[in-house]
Amino acid sequence: MTAEAAAKLGAPGASPVTRPRAGTHGSDGLYVYCVARGPGNYPFGPIGLDGADVYTLASVDDPVASAPGSDSADLCVVVQHCRAETPAGRLAGRSEQPDTIERWMLTHQRVVTEATQAFGTVLPMAFNMIVAASEGGTALEQCHTAGENLMAWLDEKRDRFTGLLHKLAGKAEYGVQVFWDPKVITAAVVQRDPELLRIRDEARTKPKGLAYMLQQKLAKAARAALEAQADRHIACFYAQIRECVEDIRVGPIRRAPGASPVTCPRAGARGSDGGQMLLNLSCLMDRGSAALGRVLDEIQRTEGVWARFTGPWPPYNFVSP
Repeated sequence: MTAEAAAKLGAPGASPVTRPRAGTHGSDGLYVYCVARGPGNYPFGPIGLDGADVYTLASVDDPVASAPGSDSADLCVVVQHCRAETPAGRLAGRSEQPDTIERWMLTHQRVVTEATQAFGTVLPMAFNMIVAASEGGTALEQCHTAGENLMAWLDEKRDRFTGLLHKLAGKAEYGVQVFWDPKVITAAVVQRDPELLRIRDEARTKPKGLAYMLQQKLAKAARAALEAQADRHIACFYAQIRECVEDIRVGPIRRAPGASPVTCPRAGARGSDGGQMLLNLSCLMDRGSAALGRVLDEIQRTEGVWARFTGPWPPYNFVSP
């Protein structure tokens, strides 16, 4: 599973509608994958977590009441039956937790993909969303099943979800990461700067002690130049990408451990090919559009720079509760 896929599955979705009260762990619940336009009782088969049957719930349960994905279709929620506690909670403290959670996250992703194929546009929820049954806390409070709580939540969010489905129709999320090679960029920066060239050449002719001092001076000056170049690249590349997509989200950029003195601190995690990240973006645009690909081709003509492009994804980063 890629880090990007995991990040998307953990992107802000909806929080659990209800949390199990004390003593209800292990009771009935519904694991929620996504919201779409379609009928209730739409069967996907045993494709859910741990092979559970996945299906839809909606206010209208007649499968022929409306065409899946059409503007006239009612909202439905893609779910599976589960225990009321979250999957991650069930594994707390167990040695197999990382592998099992990764498997569950991949399953979550596959179910959302299946729902996209069935309904067209979906609103994916983040991994680990559980709707539980609720117990009446007092004699005046009613008990509600997980399904009743889910329908209450859907009714509460109906206007927002309807608007989002309209906004996201025909669109998909694409991941863009832009990297550069600090060694290549540093060499180019030094080559273009007469003062840096002078310091470099002078260091080559001096005794060891003085040469070290000059090398430190060169490294400091090169680092400052590299930071300035990074700022220019980031601003320019972001503007180019933003112009050709409908919406954009900026993801976190982790600093690489053990970065060299001439590494730009604004650059992030090292890619598998040794580069460092300048930009980590999620882009919303028409599914199949070639505009972003053309912009990335242009960006990759920049010396020492390349891009990674993934998708189409369900729009995880463009759905909020």
